Amino acid sequence: MKPLIIASHRHQLHSIIGRKRYDVMISNSTNSSYSTDYRFYFYTQLATGICLAILSPLTITSNMLLLLTIFKDPLKCFRAPATYFIIALASVDLATGLLVEPFFIVYRVARYVKWSGTPGEPYYTLQHFGVWLSYVGLNASFLLVLGLILTQYIAITYPHHYRSEVTTRRVLAFVGFSLVYFTGFILLQFVVVPKETLFQVDLHLHSTLITVLIILSSAMLLRSFRRFAQESRRLGGLRNLENRVDGGYAGKPRTNRISEKQFTIVTLILSGILIVSSLPHLITVHLKFYTKQETQQEKLDLSAALTIADEMMFVKVALDAFIYAWRLTKYRRSLKLVLACRSNQVTSETMTMENFTVE
Repeated sequence: MKPLIIASHRHQLHSIIGRKRYDVMISNSTNSSYSTDYRFYFYTQLATGICLAILSPLTITSNMLLLLTIFKDPLKCFRAPATYFIIALASVDLATGLLVEPFFIVYRVARYVKWSGTPGEPYYTLQHFGVWLSYVGLNASFLLVLGLILTQYIAITYPHHYRSEVTTRRVLAFVGFSLVYFTGFILLQFVVVPKETLFQVDLHLHSTLITVLIILSSAMLLRSFRRFAQESRRLGGLRNLENRVDGGYAGKPRTNRISEKQFTIVTLILSGILIVSSLPHLITVHLKFYTKQETQQEKLDLSAALTIADEMMFVKVALDAFIYAWRLTKYRRSLKLVLACRSNQVTSETMTMENFTVE
């Protein structure tokens, strides 16, 4: 009978362990009498899941409209090489809203419903796919914004070199390199490279370094833009004087400079939002790697903070398309024409429209 009793006790023990949900995360230290509170962690999972459920359809709809407007291009104003940066960013944002965010929603809600940090399959697999896709897309978007900043810097600082330096082939090569590079880097986790080492290299080489480069290049662009705006006001005053004296018309150069100014402002806003949204993530990841969390409560709180920081990146993804609509007059006009199904009705005024950047 003793073997049966032992087997019965083992069965009861396994049943009790199976019924426990997130209690496996309790500290193994028997000397600690500290009680871990999981409520903030799981409420964070639920709140961010609901937030993503709101952001996802907004991201999908806005970026689909942006890509449709660029494809139709009723005002013929999306023909500069820099437009491919916008297309790539919009495609990344669309993929994030269409694939990444739904995977994260399911995983986070499942965590809350099961009150468990490991809700099991298929949630675990979906979460991993979401992490891999978001890694490639969001990291590539950092390089794309950096490329957009440098492109616009050349456009307003060295306009005579723009055609020779910024070409469609070079922009497409830059976009392709960004996607292929980060895809290859994330695949390194399946070879002999330790994940901990891989994540630390990613933190310093990609997240930190590229963010610093974006900050520096944005400062350079802002400084150049101020000079450009001053020169535009001076030239505008001279042209107004010439028009009053000679009755001339300088509408086209003025229109081109207005477009350059608007697109530069959009670039600066995009980079500013990217910097602000990425800083919380950088700070929390550095804390995770380089500070010691001695209690389970500290680990849970830091994990919740990291989840909130990641949510900031998804907010940035949702805002991108709205920035174009807010700051670019030609995009708003083009969008209205596309929604009104008038993309084929190009007037003589439309034929004189210039691209957003210098030709």
